[in-house]
Amino acid sequence: FLDGRPVAAAADWPARRAEVLRLFEEHVYGRSPAAPTGMRFVVVESDPRALGGLATRRQVRVLLDGTESGPAFEILLYVPNAARRPVPAFLGLNFDGNHAVHPDPGIRLSTAWMDEGPGVVGNRATATARGTNAAAWPVERILDRGYALATVYYGDLEPDHAEGWRDGVRARIGPGTSGRFAAEDWGAIAAWAWGLQRALDYLETLPAVDAKRVGIEGVSRYGKAALVTMAFEPRFALVLVGSSGEGGAK
Repeated sequence: FLDGRPVAAAADWPARRAEVLRLFEEHVYGRSPAAPTGMRFVVVESDPRALGGLATRRQVRVLLDGTESGPAFEILLYVPNAARRPVPAFLGLNFDGNHAVHPDPGIRLSTAWMDEGPGVVGNRATATARGTNAAAWPVERILDRGYALATVYYGDLEPDHAEGWRDGVRARIGPGTSGRFAAEDWGAIAAWAWGLQRALDYLETLPAVDAKRVGIEGVSRYGKAALVTMAFEPRFALVLVGSSGEGGAK
C-alpha cells in the first residue's frame, strides 16, 4: 500500500487496486467524469435483415446530455439472428468511421472530422470510404460464431489531432467546458475509454445482449484506450489488445 504495508492477501487487493488507479488518474490519464445523468439513447436506424439476414443492424445515437444539440456519438451494432439470446458481444473503437468497418450500404456515413485517407476528402468521409477498413473487422465471422459486434468511431468522442478536444466530449462535459484543463484532468485516451463505458451503458439496456459478457478490443492507441477502459470499468469481462506500445501493455 502507499503507506508501506504489504498486500498480504487477495482480500486486500481491491483497496490496493483503488490506490493504483488513483495514481494513474493523477499522473497519467487524468480524472474522468461520471456518466451523465441525462444521457439518452436514440435508435436512428434499424434493419432486422441486415447482411442478407445474418444479423440485426442497429445504429444508435448516444445523447450524452439528453439533447439533440449536445455532445453525442454513434454506436453501430450487429446482433446475430441465428444465435440464442442473449449473446455475448465485442466492443471496440474504430479508426476510420463506422462506415469503414464493412461495405454494408445501410451504415450511416460519418460526418465527423477524420484523418486524410482512402475515401476522405477535406477531413470528411465520402461514399468511397465505405468498407475501407473491413479487413480489420471480420464482421461475418464474428456473427457466425454467435457474438454481437458494436463499434464507435473514436473521432465522435475526440478527433485525433492536437486541437481535437475542442470538438470532442472534453470540451462539453466536465472541466474542459471552461476551456482550460488542470494537470489531473482527463486526456484524449481517457475520453475514448469513457466513451466505451457509455457504449456499455447502452448495451446493458438490450435484452438481446449479455452485458455481463462484453469484451473490448483495440490496436495501437486504441489498444491503450481498451486497457484503460478495462482498468477503470470492472463491468467488462475481457480485453483483447494489440500493439499498445509505450503507455500501454509494454
